[in-house]
Amino acid sequence: MSRLVDDNMMAETVAAAGLSLVSGVAGPEALASPSYKALESRSVMAQGAFIKRMHPEMMLGFDLKAAMALASQAGRVGAGPEVIWHDASSGGIAMHGLADEWSTANQARLQDPTLVSSAMSALKTLHSTDPLEARFNPFVQIDDLIAELKREKAGLPDDIAWLRRLIGQIEPMLETGTLAPCRNDGSSSNLMIGPDGAVMLIDYDRAGMNDPLYDVGCLLAEVTNMERDMRAGYAAYVGSFDEVGFSRARLWSYVDDLLHGLWARLHAKTSQRGGVEWLKYGEWRLIRVRMGLMHPQFEEKIRLSGEAA
Repeated sequence: MSRLVDDNMMAETVAAAGLSLVSGVAGPEALASPSYKALESRSVMAQGAFIKRMHPEMMLGFDLKAAMALASQAGRVGAGPEVIWHDASSGGIAMHGLADEWSTANQARLQDPTLVSSAMSALKTLHSTDPLEARFNPFVQIDDLIAELKREKAGLPDDIAWLRRLIGQIEPMLETGTLAPCRNDGSSSNLMIGPDGAVMLIDYDRAGMNDPLYDVGCLLAEVTNMERDMRAGYAAYVGSFDEVGFSRARLWSYVDDLLHGLWARLHAKTSQRGGVEWLKYGEWRLIRVRMGLMHPQFEEKIRLSGEAA
């Protein structure tokens, strides 16, 4: 079986969705840096729908049943495009395409506080949908990635033992706080911006039950590196600012940075798409987690997170 979605596989997915490729237009090309975009899947726009199928080489580690369930729930409540068809076994999904007035978000556009507030509102709506069967555990995924990197002889970061030890201090947060259906992916390219500052969420590949502040923290880290400037975005989700919850959100973003940094490093070794800047993207995420772990307030955040227990 092909490691990438070829033309025949894409046509098969479109047909399974009850659609036709006549006048279809290819979706975005894979781009890791500077924006995490179209890395897992190949896509096409056809007959007013957006159809994508996950590349076979990317399917390891994703719970696609949970992904399809959450995408469907998001569409039903207006937090994302309405899902027309999906198939977890192939990683295929079709949803109503968004009109030309909609475009992909990026960090520059998320400097608008109104758009950040809209994104947080969409997240809050998503988090209120029905519980999923799957529990997302980023620490298990991190350990699986470390093991896989060793098996592939892909090269671990020199400081991986230090990174894993400090990230391990965050692990008790798994047992505290509330759980909600989460995307567990904060990439700005997975937000669509529409008329009048409306925001819709796309891409639910890492879906699972988790602390909703994981989603909040991941998105805030995409908006800015300055914590002072993150506070308004956090308050837009919660309704007011509090140090305890904000500390949890920031700690979760460090966990996500390590997860994605290792994930990108693995695919730099294993992906058939050698032209994608996997390593560049992964190293940026690892730099960002190191900045957080070395910050003088890291231990204070750990202490504050314990107050939510």
